[in-house]
Amino acid sequence: MRPETHRVHAVATPKSPLLTGALPRVDWSDAYAVPFPGRPPGDPQDWAAAIFHSPPSWVVALLGVREVLVRAVGMQRGGSHAFDPVARSSDEVLLGIDQDHLGFRASVLFEPTRVVLSTIVQVHNRRGRAYWALVRWVHPVVVRSMLARAARTMAESSPV
Repeated sequence: MRPETHRVHAVATPKSPLLTGALPRVDWSDAYAVPFPGRPPGDPQDWAAAIFHSPPSWVVALLGVREVLVRAVGMQRGGSHAFDPVARSSDEVLLGIDQDHLGFRASVLFEPTRVVLSTIVQVHNRRGRAYWALVRWVHPVVVRSMLARAARTMAESSPV
């Protein structure tokens, strides 16, 4: 598959069955998609694993810094459970965690010719607002990179 096929682009946050109502209130949302010439290879859970459990090394380092910083200011750390599945269907997996400062959900949704990665956030308090005010600036770069890497991985592992 040609590299430009894996170009990630911003899209409207879909009103998917699992994402709709996943949080009591949505304070922020975004979505990014990567196209495929036919149905995307694998299934949503495979994609979630490729996205969240095999991120680029610079993202791993950034998440490590995040863990140190949030601990230093007394916020809950995300740890290994931040990207645990909370619901799934045949075309979507929903991951996320609820913490004192905020709750978030990430949806990996299969559409007929693309995979859409959506994020929704509910901020709970001032710490959450301050945290999200910083994180939201780097979030799109991180998400695009993780989704693009997963697309390459999934395309390479699928039968021709």
